[in-house]
Amino acid sequence: MSDIRQIRDWRAPTTMGTMYERLLGAIGTEEFGSTVRDSVLAVTAGARRIYLFEATGREDHSLQYYSCEPGVADLFPAYNKWYVRLDPVFDAYRAAPECSNVAMLRIGPSDIASRGFRQRFFDDAGIVERVSIIQRGADSWRVINVARHENEGCFGDDELDALVGLACLALPMLPLNRRRQASPQQLTVAQFEERFASRFDQLTQRERQVCARAAIGMTVEATALDLGIAKTSVLTYRQRAYQRLRVTSPFELCSLVTH
Repeated sequence: MSDIRQIRDWRAPTTMGTMYERLLGAIGTEEFGSTVRDSVLAVTAGARRIYLFEATGREDHSLQYYSCEPGVADLFPAYNKWYVRLDPVFDAYRAAPECSNVAMLRIGPSDIASRGFRQRFFDDAGIVERVSIIQRGADSWRVINVARHENEGCFGDDELDALVGLACLALPMLPLNRRRQASPQQLTVAQFEERFASRFDQLTQRERQVCARAAIGMTVEATALDLGIAKTSVLTYRQRAYQRLRVTSPFELCSLVTH
């Protein structure tokens, strides 16, 4: 069954537009991986396992998300120690050597030479096929693995086309998703208000409200509309708070409660 091919043309139907919007909205959140999973399940007849990861080489890879049956995650240390060098997915990287190249690999249990690898990750779990779609980025390969159980059978041509289209939309999001998840999460207005209240009891409630909105970058006009007060009142509350906190700008104001 082993089949490696370079994808030179792919299409995404207009019906995938809603999925794309959901993926964009989930970037950097805990829901990104599950949004990809839901999209995979929507364009196929089922998937037992889904993995999303980036890699710069055979042994240098970073798993971003996985969805699998209970107990499989317990095998990850064994995979990284013994079987990662034997996984055919890394051979498929050669089919996507340049930036934006896309390749697809289809394998079944018989394509796994290692008896231990085949038995623990395929045969024992009834996995009959695993499809990997690989996209070469500027700094790494981005990969989605999707595996099917024997009850679901192998992927059909329409399902493969849909998976390729979905992967070409989702895989470029992996680096951005990783960077956003690694960066500090932006505080909400309510969280800013709570921090100003806990750290600066000399501020009135209205001053805390105005400070919170200034800290997230809201203009005087936007703050006035949000709080239902006049712009002149916003300026007055902001000026009083600045004087009490000894700051002169929204940037300094923000730094008081984010460090």
